[in-house]
Amino acid sequence: MNLKQSLLIFLFILVVLSKEVLVFNEEILVLSAFGVFIFLIHNFASDLISLELDSRNLKIEQEFAFYNDVQKKTFMHLVSYHKKQLLLCEEIKLIYSILKKDVDSLFVNYSDLLSKYLLISIDDKLRKILSIESKVNEIFQEKLNSKLYFFLLSRYRKIGPKGSLLILKSSIISLSNVR
Repeated sequence: MNLKQSLLIFLFILVVLSKEVLVFNEEILVLSAFGVFIFLIHNFASDLISLELDSRNLKIEQEFAFYNDVQKKTFMHLVSYHKKQLLLCEEIKLIYSILKKDVDSLFVNYSDLLSKYLLISIDDKLRKILSIESKVNEIFQEKLNSKLYFFLLSRYRKIGPKGSLLILKSSIISLSNVR
């Protein structure tokens, strides 16, 4: 507003006051004092207030930019940490699968070794049993042969040459049927 307009408004207010359109009471006096205060502040202190508000604005912008930058860096660190964590999880899964395959192959190898060991052990025990059985059979056959020999000798002596030939033939036939 320029000076002419201000003067016209002031004169208009004086005319309204002189005609008692507006009666002065406490509220009107406070309102007029507040209007004068705002007018004086606007004309004389507006540059100072504007500078102060601009400096506060600049400070707030700098703080906002700083915290915005910190927030961006934090998000970048979190994203990179998350990517590293995912890569680590994949590597751990890969290592786990390799270890599982190794353990499975070890299990298969040890089970094969155990079965082979058991087979060899059983085979050795069976061979020992077989050798013992063959020795027992040999001893039994020797005793049987000697007893049979002595029995046949005693029979041949009692019967004579013709009867011994008959007993010999019958004993050969019965021994051939034993198989």
